[in-house]
Amino acid sequence: MTTNNSNTQSDDESGDRMLAKDAATVVDIENGMPDTVDPAKEFPRYTRYAVIAGCFVIQGLSCGTIHAWGVQQEYLATNVYAGDESGIKALGYVGTLMFFGIYIWGMLAGWMAEVWSYRKLCVIGVLLMFLGQLLGSFCKQPWQLCLAEGIVYGLGGGLVYSPTSTAPARWFTTRRGLATGITVAGVGVGGLVIAPLTEYLVSHVGVPWSMRISAFYILVLGLIACYFVRVPVQDKTRTLKNFNWGAFYNRRFMVQALMVFFVTAAYIVPFMYLPQFWVSKGISSQTASVIIAVANVSSSIGRVVTGFAADYIGVLNTLIISLIVSSISCLLIWPLTTSTGVAIVMGIFYGFPSGGYWTLAPLAAGKLFGVSMLASTTGIFYTTSAIGAWLGNPVAGALLHGPGHDSNFLSMSLYIGALWAAAFIMAVINRLSYSKALFKSV
Repeated sequence: MTTNNSNTQSDDESGDRMLAKDAATVVDIENGMPDTVDPAKEFPRYTRYAVIAGCFVIQGLSCGTIHAWGVQQEYLATNVYAGDESGIKALGYVGTLMFFGIYIWGMLAGWMAEVWSYRKLCVIGVLLMFLGQLLGSFCKQPWQLCLAEGIVYGLGGGLVYSPTSTAPARWFTTRRGLATGITVAGVGVGGLVIAPLTEYLVSHVGVPWSMRISAFYILVLGLIACYFVRVPVQDKTRTLKNFNWGAFYNRRFMVQALMVFFVTAAYIVPFMYLPQFWVSKGISSQTASVIIAVANVSSSIGRVVTGFAADYIGVLNTLIISLIVSSISCLLIWPLTTSTGVAIVMGIFYGFPSGGYWTLAPLAAGKLFGVSMLASTTGIFYTTSAIGAWLGNPVAGALLHGPGHDSNFLSMSLYIGALWAAAFIMAVINRLSYSKALFKSV
């Protein structure tokens, strides 16, 4: 009989060995071959690029619309609910619920995509985004906007986000980082296009009609893009019974989940509140909208560049760099923003590394835990980080409206910077647990 000690290597240690294999050696459950074998060799070469294009468009529509909500929120707070503190605070929950929806449904969306259909799930998500925007255009009270935009739109966004952020990685081996970076750059490009468009529509036809127009271009462009979303092999033999619940007991997995929690609590707040901050410094709302567009351009470039860098210096190394630069931009640059020039610098230095994180998050999951179940694994991270998305914006808003903080947003910027710093620490822990060789490409 073996001793109890030898019998019980901790769940952490056994889980680490099972989940921490490099993606290059993990056997793919769906096709029985190592991930180093080209998964798309049986398909025309253009297929994989069509998948990137389709996922790019859906990412841009879903997340770009959330970023553009900051423009509508600023208009409503200034022109409709001016002086109504409760109404203004309630508006803050709309963006929070939309962002929260992207993550809370991640585990369900990832699992459904893998065992049912990436394409069909995205069709359902697009239809719900269309419905949420259309219903939102008829809302008269902030709580109604919370239901239409926050709940309905958030559900739709959650159903498309995990499948579209992970599907391209299934088609590539040597250029997986670049493929994922181009795909998630759709978020920044979507913000770049949708934010100024929303500003124009709001100023010319009002918030309700801006939402109706948004609903219909989401429907048309989204359904076209859904046609191209697929993976090389769809394994329909997997069920909920073989879902990897053991991941929740793995130490490395939980550290990664904490990292994602901190990032999701921090990420969207500057996009939501920087327009108000810049307006408080004497910058016009039109100029503030353009600067947010600049931040989204920087975010898009950052997503591609970090993906490219990850293929060469390692995804975990690149992730650490993106997190610490994001923290520095909030702790040092944001508090010093007093002019349009510095505001542009802030937009660039925040958008680039923070945008890059969204390329690196699924890639890091694949590096640490393998790519055969990337959608469901990444989906678990998104769901467990939903609390961060839920708390981040309201806590920042509470700090903003505290005594003495309305004019300089100092507490908010320090809060967001500290969250990025905490995420950086979690990333370093997992990087060192994977390899203690500091100059190794991992």
